[in-house]
Amino acid sequence: MSTQEESSITDRAIAESNAYEIIRSRLEKQGKSLETLTETLNKERLGEFQSAAMEVTGRLRVRTENNCVARDIVQVGDQLLFGYNVFIGLKKETLIEDVFTLYSLVEDNNQFELKSVPIEGSFLSQPSFTSDFRELYAYYKHARLIQLMVRNGKLLAAFQIGERINDLRVFRWEMMPSGELTYIDNRGERDVKPPSPTDFEWQAAGRDFAVQGSHPHLNILDTLFVETIGGDLTVKVENNTDSGLGIHNEVVSDKTQALDDAKIFYAEVGQLILLKILPYREEVWRYLVFNRLTNTVDRIDEIGQSCIQLPEDHGVIFPGGIYLQNGEIRRFESDVSNMRFKRMIRSPNGEDVLYLFYEPSAGTYALFSYNLIEKSLNNPIFGHGYAIAENGQMVLFSSESDEPTRIHPMQIWQTPFISDEFASQQPPSDSFYGRIGNAELVRGISDLYSVIRSVQKPEVSISHYNQLIKDSGRLFESYYWFESPELAEVKSVVHDISNTSEKVLDEFEKVESIRLQAESAMQEAEAEQKKILSSIRTDSWDHTENFVEALNQVRHQRGHLMTIREYRYIDKSRIAELEAELLETQDSLGSDTVHFLASEQALVPYREKLDTIGEELEQADTLVKLEAALDTQEKMAADLDLLSELMASLRVDDATVRIRVVDDISEIYAKLNQSRARTQHKKKDTGKSEATAQFGVQFKLFSQSVTNALNLAATPNKCDEQLSRLLVQIEELESQFSDHDEFLTDIISKREEVYESFEAHKQTLINERQRRAQNLMDAAQRIISSIQRRTAKFTEMDELNTFYAADPLVIKVRDISDQLRELDDSVKADDLESSLKGHKEQAIRGLRDKQEIYEEGGNVIKLGPTHRFSVTTQELDLTLLPRGDHQYIHLSGTDFFEQVDAPELESLRSFWEQNLESETPEFYRAEYLAGQLLEAIERNEIEPDQDLLKTVRDFAAPLYKEGYEKGIHDHDATLILEQLLTTKAKAGLLRFDPMARGIALIFWADIQTQAQALTWPDRALSATEMRRVFSDSTALEQLTEEVKASLSAFIESIALTSTLESDVTLDQASRYLVEELSQTELKFSFSQYAKDLSQELMRSLKLAHSQESFDAALDKLKGQAGQRWQFISAWLHALLSKKDDKFKHYIPEAIALISLGDSLSGETVNAPLEMKITTLLGDHPLIKSDENERLLSVSFDQFLTRYNHHKHYVVARYQRYLQLRNSIIDEQRKAFRLDSFKPRPLSSFVRNKLLNESYLPLIGDNLAKQMGTVGDDKRTDLMGLLMLISPPGYGKTTLMEYVASRLGLIFMKINCPSLGHHVVSLDPAQAPDATAAQELNKINLALEMSNNVMLYLDDIQHTHPEFLQKFISLTDGTRRVDGVWKGETKTYDMRGKRFCIIMAGNPYTESGEVFKIPDMLANRADIYNLGEVLGDKQDIFALSYLENGLTSNKVLAPLATREMSDIYTLIDMAKGREVSTSDLSHAYGGAELNEINDVFKKLLTVQEVVLKVNQQYIHSAAQNDEYRTEPPFKLQGSYRNMNKMAEKVSAAMNDEELMQMIEDHYQGEAQLLTGGAEENLLKLAELRGNMTVVEKARWLEITEAFQLKNTSENAEAEIGLQIAEKLGEITEAFKFSNSTKSTEAETGLQIAGKLGEISAAFQHSDEVLVSGQAQLETVIKHVVKQLHLIGTSVTESSKNTALIEQMNQISKGLGALGKDLSHTLAQPRIEAALLPQLSNISDQLQQLKGSVDSNSSQTDVAEQLKEITQGVQFMGRELSAVSDTAKQRLSWLTNLKKKS
Repeated sequence: MSTQEESSITDRAIAESNAYEIIRSRLEKQGKSLETLTETLNKERLGEFQSAAMEVTGRLRVRTENNCVARDIVQVGDQLLFGYNVFIGLKKETLIEDVFTLYSLVEDNNQFELKSVPIEGSFLSQPSFTSDFRELYAYYKHARLIQLMVRNGKLLAAFQIGERINDLRVFRWEMMPSGELTYIDNRGERDVKPPSPTDFEWQAAGRDFAVQGSHPHLNILDTLFVETIGGDLTVKVENNTDSGLGIHNEVVSDKTQALDDAKIFYAEVGQLILLKILPYREEVWRYLVFNRLTNTVDRIDEIGQSCIQLPEDHGVIFPGGIYLQNGEIRRFESDVSNMRFKRMIRSPNGEDVLYLFYEPSAGTYALFSYNLIEKSLNNPIFGHGYAIAENGQMVLFSSESDEPTRIHPMQIWQTPFISDEFASQQPPSDSFYGRIGNAELVRGISDLYSVIRSVQKPEVSISHYNQLIKDSGRLFESYYWFESPELAEVKSVVHDISNTSEKVLDEFEKVESIRLQAESAMQEAEAEQKKILSSIRTDSWDHTENFVEALNQVRHQRGHLMTIREYRYIDKSRIAELEAELLETQDSLGSDTVHFLASEQALVPYREKLDTIGEELEQADTLVKLEAALDTQEKMAADLDLLSELMASLRVDDATVRIRVVDDISEIYAKLNQSRARTQHKKKDTGKSEATAQFGVQFKLFSQSVTNALNLAATPNKCDEQLSRLLVQIEELESQFSDHDEFLTDIISKREEVYESFEAHKQTLINERQRRAQNLMDAAQRIISSIQRRTAKFTEMDELNTFYAADPLVIKVRDISDQLRELDDSVKADDLESSLKGHKEQAIRGLRDKQEIYEEGGNVIKLGPTHRFSVTTQELDLTLLPRGDHQYIHLSGTDFFEQVDAPELESLRSFWEQNLESETPEFYRAEYLAGQLLEAIERNEIEPDQDLLKTVRDFAAPLYKEGYEKGIHDHDATLILEQLLTTKAKAGLLRFDPMARGIALIFWADIQTQAQALTWPDRALSATEMRRVFSDSTALEQLTEEVKASLSAFIESIALTSTLESDVTLDQASRYLVEELSQTELKFSFSQYAKDLSQELMRSLKLAHSQESFDAALDKLKGQAGQRWQFISAWLHALLSKKDDKFKHYIPEAIALISLGDSLSGETVNAPLEMKITTLLGDHPLIKSDENERLLSVSFDQFLTRYNHHKHYVVARYQRYLQLRNSIIDEQRKAFRLDSFKPRPLSSFVRNKLLNESYLPLIGDNLAKQMGTVGDDKRTDLMGLLMLISPPGYGKTTLMEYVASRLGLIFMKINCPSLGHHVVSLDPAQAPDATAAQELNKINLALEMSNNVMLYLDDIQHTHPEFLQKFISLTDGTRRVDGVWKGETKTYDMRGKRFCIIMAGNPYTESGEVFKIPDMLANRADIYNLGEVLGDKQDIFALSYLENGLTSNKVLAPLATREMSDIYTLIDMAKGREVSTSDLSHAYGGAELNEINDVFKKLLTVQEVVLKVNQQYIHSAAQNDEYRTEPPFKLQGSYRNMNKMAEKVSAAMNDEELMQMIEDHYQGEAQLLTGGAEENLLKLAELRGNMTVVEKARWLEITEAFQLKNTSENAEAEIGLQIAEKLGEITEAFKFSNSTKSTEAETGLQIAGKLGEISAAFQHSDEVLVSGQAQLETVIKHVVKQLHLIGTSVTESSKNTALIEQMNQISKGLGALGKDLSHTLAQPRIEAALLPQLSNISDQLQQLKGSVDSNSSQTDVAEQLKEITQGVQFMGRELSAVSDTAKQRLSWLTNLKKKS
């Protein structure tokens, strides 16, 4: 591909790369800038050193005495030696005059003449020479002069003495410094030996260079890979022996030659590699040039004649042209055959080099002049001889023919090739350029132009731009003077070009990659086409298939070409060539195909194939064979279709041929169709049975695949993958059995089943993933909350960083983030990482605050140097607190309490004071732990260890909610459990409570004979065995429930329900009875304690002689179990009334024993049930101290009852209480939205100098008045209000949220735009909508909280002033305000409360009008404007823009969490101040520092613009509309604007791009204004100082229109002031300077006095205008009268009639002005009448000046009247607008400050 074609592709590539186009555009601008600077530099160089161009300055003709053939001319000192050959037939001797003539060049009036100089006395007449000369012609009759030259201080004259050109005799003269020549001899043959044709050595590439492979080649410098095998010479740039393709190919004669048959030489010349190649059996060498920069190869055979390197590694020159390093070639059409390099001449200025090539046979010279700066080669100058003088003047002659002649034309040229001696005669220069030197400057300028050309060259290659970067950098390495201040601009632009070139390399790589793909596709297509075309040999084909296949290949190749045509950067012209070649081949091949088809043997193979198919069909007995037969038939059908298409599309001249061929094809086709039909029928019959079996197998395999796929589908994505795979399989199944309709129903059903199964499975996985992701996110949020609390306690930065680097919580959060990403939930992962990062930055800032502004361990904070405030560390939260008989909602840290109305909560009052579910005043938590362990041991859930304490501790470890203290309660539980286990082993069924056992006994005694009860013993025994054998308690539990139901009915029937302690007793009684019944021998167990108690009663009765009456009473109650129970119980209680009550516990069992007597068989178990546990460590009311021994008395059976009651009743009720309590708290938290009241400063917030030194002290002053400070000097008369005024984006809300967070205040932010202008009450019921009601509720909630609250009303400009007035009483000393909470009106008293109110607003409302604050509120407020510089804080205010913008810029964001001193040091560095990087606390790399410095420099530019915008906004907002001279300016220069632009700032931006970014930002901002976008942008341009002429004109037009509008609206109030002021100026202009002439002085005083009266009269004109326009005419008449007096004074003093006349005209003009004023004051365009009259006055005064100028005695008067003219003209301009000097500025903000 040629260089031009590649450039075309590159242009398209560049056009499609947007990013590259931007950078390329920048590079081109920089290139143009450098070109301009370089041209200027070159012009200055030429001005310093001058330069001579190669130009013809004259022509002349030289006449010789005889006809001759001129041969050469040479400069010898001041003379010219002209040589020629004379052919004189009969002359016996050849004289010196017949060969040489001496001339001197004479110039006269730019006319040149060669005057002959006598030979006598010259060096030609020296005897030794004349002798040798005669001898030459004596021996060599046909000797002829060949060449004259001066070389190495010698004059040489070469004569050919033989037939060959190199048979020479050379005469030599030595040239003395004085100019004299002395003949040496005639043996100078060596002196005329021509120089080498090259200035480099050719290196042979031998066998050592060979690289073997499929396509071997020679490796040259690991850059080029050359071979001549395979029929062509190929040059590759990849060491790839798998492919024979390269970047250059040429055909060679011998296609069978081996790799080492060719002769290959190379030479490395800078970025060029020259190749010299002679393929095998060829005689002509080929010369190639490879360019590393362009990656191209060019064939230039001329370098075989001569090739010389250009200066400064520019390239090479050869006869007929040059090749530059950048790939540029320039050739000339002239014949340069057989020319060889002769000589090179450099000009002393270093700018030009002259290359001479010489053809010795004809004696022809070719002179090539090369300019280093322009890198250009001038057209060659051809001649037969030249002579260059010391001053650069050259004489050139050229023979017009080879015939002898007496007239010889010559040209005089002026060249820059002066001699060094001549150049040294120029006086030295001490200028900047003179010190550098012309040659050095030329080299530098040449390299600059090289850079410029590289920039301008639209080449897409990495090497090109790498070279550009290299060339740019080399300028500073090679030329020290580029660092000079004089070339600072050049240096800057070159640096910019280098930097931009580096940025463009990435884009180039992308474009080049795509282009190389296109080239690769093209090469593959060419190779494939070459293969196809070479395979077409129609002469040797004897089968139709050959022709058909060839046509198919041709068609396919055409389709492939159409495909690659769409590739980007493909060579479409080459595609067209290839396609044309294919079309030509297709036509030729089609014609051959028709001729072949017309022959008899063409279709014979098809007929034979049909016969073969028929035979195969007869033998086919399986579907496989039938399918093969069908495939063969289909292929044959396709071939026949193609033949039919061919015959339809191919051109056939003979119609009969077409018909015959088509008929033959149709006949074959018909037979083929018959064969296909038979095959189909046979296949259907044969395949039906096979298909059924095959379908069954494949359907079963598919079902198994479904099962496997469901198992593999572990994620939703894999579900889709597996489903897609299965659907493809089922589609294949359907297509396979599409001929069998009976299978389709099964296939369709299976498809639906698979789809539904996978969709259900996928949904399950999605739900699981979402649940998992949400659980992870919730866990992470809890961890982050914990992290936030923990980091708040750190006091050292290292501590904090260590925590975030290695703490398990932080690591866990990061691990959760990774898990979320694995779950494909990158949104949550990003949120989590951002949250963690934000909390870290907040922690760093909080720690910095703690170190700098907190005191007393963080409990006190300093706001400014004076005030210290207490810090609330208790976080805002909602809880339930019992107060009296009710529960109340309480907001922690505030005075908010609200009663809860929840009946169920009231019913659980006994649990309000309980803190743990494991402990109550009646049950010790260690008992509960021991009971749980005992129950688990009974159920075989745990096996007690030998170390029982370890078992207890392991069991208690996960029960953290139950509040067990390690070492205390586990110790006590171990002691209790030891006794329980010991007692349990002995007690047996006595473990059940005596009440339960007693009730069970009387129940069983009553029911044992009933049918239902008769089955219980057997069932109990069986169920017990089931539990023992199978560990299944189901049957046992069912029986227990059945017994419990009967028992409950029995107890109710005998009226003993009231005696039961709880439902637990009934449950225990039924379990006890079942356990007793499960014994093989029914024998009930009785405790010794009950036995003793019953015996004691009997003994007491016997001693009292009452036993008989007792027994009689019992007998009467027989059958009445309930009454018997009550009777016996009364006796037993009476018995124990005066005794130890420890036996009262056993009364129910004793009752049963006495009541039942011997009716039930049983036995007494003598087991100790009473336990005393000592050495306890816990604290509980049940634990008593006895003689310094802490003990707990426990009855075993009573313990179990208490344990069951606690577990099943207390714990359940307590958990219900907690559940209810938590649900109420959660519900109330949602209702109150507490999280929105917690201050959360932005993560980008930076506590900067402005806050520390300005804002925080101001805020501290105000809060000291509102909340009071820490210490004895705290104010008790709390009052006040803080009001912050500024445009949006200055950080009002962020600032106050930060203060609230540091003070620990609740931040109750009220969004005033939601309230709007219709809300004037604090009653939510009167709100116009839900959002307004919500904001009012928040205000009232803040008042309800009372304490520890910051009430922040944001954007108050959107509210009604009457609404704001509601807060007036809150801001004065009463500190009271009326509100409405829950529909009830209240008066809130804030005296002594930690409560403050802040209001914030914007100078403008949403409609663009100025906002007015109620005076009464403003008087009570401290008002500050955050957008306005306070006092001497200008520097830190400006600095705050940079500080706040740090986090928005990705380069500067890390600085926000580092030491602030680093930030200030780096900003100083960006400002150009001297700073030491060793002072930085953080270790910065050099590259990082440079990038930070660049970004800060650009941010300083942005800051400057934003500050100007801010100042103009504040200034405009403070103006009253009545006094404006231009439209209001509403663009903002806030922190928000700064941050938006900061995030777009990049170190790579240049100044132009930075300013464009700023302009684009405000362009977008202006579109959002309610109006006035154009005038705001024009004002911005004025502020930036870059208004264009068009913009200035438009701005003037807008301001004039605005002033006119204001003038028309306020004319009556301003006209008088303007006239008075301007006439005052005229008065000053009339005052004369001191003069020696008294009359003139007196006249001046009179004029000044009269005009003073005019001014005084007009001072009150505004009052006159107010009283009525009609009186204006009176005022003007007074003016006219005064002017008449002036005229009279002038007349008396000067008697100048012309002056008097002019004054009269002025008076008339002013009179007309008065009338017009009175008539047009109310009209909108006053200047329509004013301007013509004032213009007339101006003209009259000009005439006055002319009149006075004619009188020389009144010169001073003329000068003063000239000033009058200027004054009146100025008055005319000003009266057409509203003058600034006539206005009063009214600042609403200043007014507010005065009121406050």
